[in-house]
Amino acid sequence: MLDIHLDPSSGTPLQQQIFQTIHQALLQGKLPVGYRLPSIRELSRNLNVARITVVLAYDKLIQNGYVKSRPGIGYEVVFSSSLQKAPQTTRIENAREPVRLMPASVGQDVYSPATPELYCRLGVPDPHAFPWPGWRKWNNSASNSKHHLLTRYHSPQGLLSLRTELVRFLRLTRGIETQPENVIVINGIQEGLALLTQLFILNTKGCKVVTESPCYSGAWHLFNYYQADVETVAVDEQGIQVEQLPSHPVQLCYVTPSHQYPVGGTLSLERRCALLTWAQKSGAYVIEDDYDSVFSYNSAPLPALKAMDEDDRVIYLGTFSKTLGPGMRMGYMVCPDAILTSVQNMKALSNSGSNWLQQQFLADYMHDQRYYSHLRKLEQEYANRQRLLVEGLQRIFPQGQVLGVENGLHLTLVCPLTVQQVAQLRERCLQENIRFDTQVELANGSETAWLKTVSSPLLFFGFGGLNQQQLLHILAVIERQVAILKQEASAEMEVTPANMPPV
Repeated sequence: MLDIHLDPSSGTPLQQQIFQTIHQALLQGKLPVGYRLPSIRELSRNLNVARITVVLAYDKLIQNGYVKSRPGIGYEVVFSSSLQKAPQTTRIENAREPVRLMPASVGQDVYSPATPELYCRLGVPDPHAFPWPGWRKWNNSASNSKHHLLTRYHSPQGLLSLRTELVRFLRLTRGIETQPENVIVINGIQEGLALLTQLFILNTKGCKVVTESPCYSGAWHLFNYYQADVETVAVDEQGIQVEQLPSHPVQLCYVTPSHQYPVGGTLSLERRCALLTWAQKSGAYVIEDDYDSVFSYNSAPLPALKAMDEDDRVIYLGTFSKTLGPGMRMGYMVCPDAILTSVQNMKALSNSGSNWLQQQFLADYMHDQRYYSHLRKLEQEYANRQRLLVEGLQRIFPQGQVLGVENGLHLTLVCPLTVQQVAQLRERCLQENIRFDTQVELANGSETAWLKTVSSPLLFFGFGGLNQQQLLHILAVIERQVAILKQEASAEMEVTPANMPPV
């Protein structure tokens, strides 16, 4: 019943080959419960291997609960999990094809595979941002409640302990006055956008949505995939141009007022007031995506749009992805009363809730004030990185303009080069393993209205995931390549005079 053939040239250790053969025979039901395996001496002699090789294979079988060693008897099978043999089926003639699904678009700012370059990727925090010492200490401490957090279902809305801490955090850092009952814990902002998109578009025939131009791909592709009637309004250095908002009724408006994504502007106080007034007139709810404004480099940051919301029209989205890491998959939503039950129930039907063990860790981490200390340390480091990057870009591009310096983890350079020169610069930097994105790489269709208002290309530089030494190297490569472009432009002008913009 047991037939083992070893291949010494396969590269797989012999003891692993023995284990795999016996394991496969067990799964196929060839070795019933009570079957005695050959003794170590017998099997080692039959296979012409050392006894220790067989011992290691049998030990692994014992550790996995497949075999038991019985003194004076030998090694006996105690595992039975044979599967019934699946019957053979045939494809019938004229079989009806199943429905074909149309895949949604996913922009590279939502996800792109890791690459070997030093990548100034937007939205990425420091790789050491997660507080591992605090997590290990908390996780290793004895607590009966932790067992229940993993083995019992809890509120899909989120643990009350975390929602209570979030209320306090939002009051202190964003000026938002709310209650734990209005907070829903979500798996990052992307889930919040997905929940709201489903609810509004499925409940409203011909749902009209207004977004910024350009707009975050994770929102833009969701709205379009669900076939909303999407209208875009161009942004400038002060965020969305509210005077261009439509006068007809609108159900939903998506904005990033604290740090416009990806251009970088901050919505002025005057425009915030105007946006809230427009929302009342048009009947719209406003989604405030506050994805990275927790890092503020301004001594007097503006309050969140939700903090100014007297008519309960703003749906606030926040995240821990930039402060602890996107691997946490943890964010939060502050819902107006009128849609609270709808969002709660959709969250429950979607995934029953977010990781409750991590929620309790965050609640304790915030309650003990350690989270606030963690934020200040990160903010100081990010401020240093941003300052280094701003100074470097201003030195290399003295006629350029740097946007987005007030908040967040990325900067935008309004570049004095032509579009063709920017493409050349990016390609040459890639050859030196340096990567940054332009509006070309982040294009998703939402930028059409904005492109009509601008003439200079934009370069985007995320600095959260790069240390200061890496940023200095990136700037050095860019500076060298810009100098080469200057020389080439000068040489071309000497041969054929042309009106090229200064670099």
